[in-house]
Amino acid sequence: MNILEAKRIESQNLREVTKEFSQLFRTGTFADDQKFLEQYGISIPDKKNLPNGYIKLWPQDFIVEEIALSGEVQTIYQDKFLSKKKDFFFEEPVIGATLVKCGLSTLEAVEELAKDLRIEKEKIKYAGIKDKHAITSQLISIKGGDAEKLHDLSLPYLFVKNTFSEKRELFIGGLQGNQFTILIRTEYTLPEKEFSLRLKKVQEDGFYNFYYLQRFGIPRLKSPLAGLELLRGDYERSVFTELCQSGQRELPYFQALRNSIAQLWGNWEEISGILDSFPLTFQVERKMIDYLIGRPEDFLGALKEIPEQIRLWTDSFITLLFNKKLSFYLREKKDVPNNLPFFLSRNQKTWDLYKDFLKEYGLFSMPLVLKNLSPFPFLNIRGKEKETKIFPQILDYKIIPEGVILSFNLPKGCYATTFLSHLFNLVSGTLPSKMSNLAIDTKANLKKPSLEEILNQFQEVVYLPSWKYSWRL
Repeated sequence: MNILEAKRIESQNLREVTKEFSQLFRTGTFADDQKFLEQYGISIPDKKNLPNGYIKLWPQDFIVEEIALSGEVQTIYQDKFLSKKKDFFFEEPVIGATLVKCGLSTLEAVEELAKDLRIEKEKIKYAGIKDKHAITSQLISIKGGDAEKLHDLSLPYLFVKNTFSEKRELFIGGLQGNQFTILIRTEYTLPEKEFSLRLKKVQEDGFYNFYYLQRFGIPRLKSPLAGLELLRGDYERSVFTELCQSGQRELPYFQALRNSIAQLWGNWEEISGILDSFPLTFQVERKMIDYLIGRPEDFLGALKEIPEQIRLWTDSFITLLFNKKLSFYLREKKDVPNNLPFFLSRNQKTWDLYKDFLKEYGLFSMPLVLKNLSPFPFLNIRGKEKETKIFPQILDYKIIPEGVILSFNLPKGCYATTFLSHLFNLVSGTLPSKMSNLAIDTKANLKKPSLEEILNQFQEVVYLPSWKYSWRL
């Protein structure tokens, strides 16, 4: 089933259940205040005095453009706005291109591309995962693909441009960074002097490079728990966590649905019937259940059906401990190292660095953890480390009545939301009625080419169901 068919089925079923259970579809308002962030090891000073900032109301409120290793920005615009084009040689083994997407994660976009090109998704490589609820652009490489088919693609959620030939495939981490253009909506017009001083301070002093909430699986935020169960070797519990553990930021209807699934545990056919109604929301869960229908007790086999998700869950728990260790240095007023290694490696000294945290989670033996992960050979278990402090490059900003539009560059491995959380208390969910929900052309406001053409390209995706679509430049 392709994503358009899945969206059609899910939209129809959502309309029906929303009418019947409207009270279970009321979206709350969730503030990333200090108390909440501490659950995920994130410590940011002076949060109480920061203004609230709402992000990602519209896809164009959050634009991410990848900066390649060469330093070239992969723009979201059509080719006429590109300053540089590359040649294509048919004898080269790999096709390179820029993928522009809206309303899809990178993993989902790769799956859709693979289906449309009729190739294995493993043949499509990328340097980093980009946000789903945003407009993003990034380099991809395709081994054994057809360049003409790429240009003939007609998908509402993505398009591919600027194909060129390459000798090598892309690899994870093979980028310089990302350029962001973000509208942060505020409850009042920000005082120019106050905001510019705060922005200057973060730019000059830097910010601590915490992994933000996306890493932990918004809205449920259960990815670290699923990853922990993998490290413990409790494969059934990991499957159960993904299927049945609801999150406090998840819609109440789906929380109740997951509770129902928990009561049916082991009745895979019946659970499959529940998942059929929501093929987008439960796409990962569906892959495991389809496997378990034929092999009811093989939970390890079910997990092998979702390798990308296994990587995400494992990384999620690893980065949770990174956050906690970084916060420990700050809380104890200890000197923070320039780089901090991740605990999961074959180096006992690295394990010992996190020993106290690991004991809290019932992880006492590095060899046992490595053994529990050995059925997943696609996991890259080697020593890695990450910078603890980042200095953002501020390109431009403009305060408007709806909030502030901010353009900046960050190196790879950094979250824009981590940076923004040093300027705002980020808030998600329902927008207060007193605040404007107008769609804003963020690029045009910063004297860049308008977003009009790109939004026309994504007109089936860029919408708010009950709000009037209008512009303010």
